Amino acid sequence: MNDPVIYKRKVRYSDSDAQGHVFNVNYFVYFDDAITDFMEVVEGRSCGAPLYHIVLARAECDFRSSGKMGETLLTKVTVARIGKTSITFDLAIIEEVTGREVANGLEIYVVVDAETMRPIAVPDELRSALEVRMS
Repeated sequence: MNDPVIYKRKVRYSDSDAQGHVFNVNYFVYFDDAITDFMEVVEGRSCGAPLYHIVLARAECDFRSSGKMGETLLTKVTVARIGKTSITFDLAIIEEVTGREVANGLEIYVVVDAETMRPIAVPDELRSALEVRMS
């Protein structure tokens, strides 16, 4: 397995609720940003349009502790499973300085045809690139 892709983000005022904690829905934003970075690495690109069209089919998050304004959170992405048309990602968010577990999650994406938006088989070249990053 290659090292996981890690997305680093300092918690900003706009990420926080009135108590200075990360507002719960923002963890899904962090997951999305991390998977975007992950797919850029897998696809071998630094920016621009993705090579493959994937859409979110399922998202879960278990909240372990509160991320707080000013902390730096690291979101780790690994591939848990590759199905016929889907990719399951494991996600873990930790606080950088202490290593405290903040949240973990699972997201399932489906590969779709760009025109019809219907599921298609995970392309062989994408499957190969993802397999080396499986947890």
